[in-house]
Amino acid sequence: MLTPHLLRAYAWMQSRHPDILWRGDASRREIALTFDDGPHPRDTPGVLDVLAKHEIHATFFLIGKDVEKNQSLVRRIHAGGHEIGIHCYRHLPFPFEKPDELQKQMERTKTSISQACGIAPTEIRDVRPPYGMFTAKTKSLLAEWGYRLVMWNCIPPHFTQPLSWTIQQILESSIAGSIIVLHDGHGHGSKAAQIVETIVPKIKSQGLEFVTIKHMQDWKNS
Repeated sequence: MLTPHLLRAYAWMQSRHPDILWRGDASRREIALTFDDGPHPRDTPGVLDVLAKHEIHATFFLIGKDVEKNQSLVRRIHAGGHEIGIHCYRHLPFPFEKPDELQKQMERTKTSISQACGIAPTEIRDVRPPYGMFTAKTKSLLAEWGYRLVMWNCIPPHFTQPLSWTIQQILESSIAGSIIVLHDGHGHGSKAAQIVETIVPKIKSQGLEFVTIKHMQDWKNS
């Protein structure tokens, strides 16, 4: 759960690292729905069903070791038109990893995704670090290796609180350029599909369009 202390820390990090994608262009009526901690054979399919029902695309930041165990599910994510990014290989904060080990894990995860989906490894660039933790050195190394860090402006702790609280938090944060984080794995995804089913029509009714993180990155860097 994100405490007030952590929220203040993230605000400080955003001021120190404005080059990282924390949110999209506020002048564009676009919003990004993202998922961490998958793929999960119990929770991810339900999320994909709801996304397909509402004809929207999201971005999934996947855990490498679970990619290796659920290749068909990774292919299904890609086939649905969703962007796939990297969360990690084993869900340990990046600053706790030795640089050479972190690079190997990133490459292993990227290769697994590439092989599962039949896409070029160079297309897999966006990375969301576990727990949102990174240092200036982490950022420098990831950029050197060809990756782009992605953060957020809304990450409700939906796995520790009532569903209604999460829905309210998301809707209050759903403004142009918002990046929303939900979880579809790692033991946190049981309510994810229900949350998506509820929030998507309400967000669409505000005239916001759902886009991928790649779309936001490309617009930011254009």
